[in-house]
Amino acid sequence: MITFCILGAYIIYLNINIYNLKDTIKTKDELYKIQINNRINEINLLNDQLVDLQQILNIGLDLSKKDNIYLNTKLGEKDKEYILNSIPSGSPLERTFITSKYGYRIHPLTKKRRLHTGVDFKAKIGTHIYSPADGVVIKARNFDPGGYGKMITIAHNFGFKTLYGHMSDIYVKEGQIIQKGTLLGLTGNTGQSSGPHLHYEVKFAEKFVEPINFVYWNNKTFNTIFTKDLSLDWEKLILLVKERKND
Repeated sequence: MITFCILGAYIIYLNINIYNLKDTIKTKDELYKIQINNRINEINLLNDQLVDLQQILNIGLDLSKKDNIYLNTKLGEKDKEYILNSIPSGSPLERTFITSKYGYRIHPLTKKRRLHTGVDFKAKIGTHIYSPADGVVIKARNFDPGGYGKMITIAHNFGFKTLYGHMSDIYVKEGQIIQKGTLLGLTGNTGQSSGPHLHYEVKFAEKFVEPINFVYWNNKTFNTIFTKDLSLDWEKLILLVKERKND
């Protein structure tokens, strides 16, 4: 009888240990899942930061085979300069710090999901804004019903347009012909804005395109734009430039 009781107690002891072990394993499994998810999120964040760093420093840029057609055109430096002056290239601000990217998002004021048609750059009120290409000012408004506040729109060559919103001061007027690097005005916080910044848009053929591809476009990264943005028939554009060269 005593032996049976001891055996029964031992079985109960084992069952308790098994239950506790299962509970421990379950807890550790959940902990490991959390840790794994945290590592995945960290990796994804680092990947995003690496892409931004590559664009800023112009390093590690991947060129696909599709890019060969443009590399083989043997464009001279003057031709590249002509293209970079004609089409928006580089940042409209001396220092670029992105606070909101292009794409769908929850609007900070309306709290509704909508397409953010440009990119927002952090900037103190009064920061200089420069034109990223030659063009003509087609809008220069002290008030815009679309929420841009004080804003400018510039028409550039080959069907491109750029827009600058929430400005504090405008230094150009409608109909004015400007060059790349022209001082357009100052950043501000006018219109539907949650804080001082510059809202910058790029359009091609009246369609919104990813501005960042053009913000990081320069002589060093010249060929990368051909595979990053397919909105334009780059091949025909380059052929046009080459024909201009031969005229």
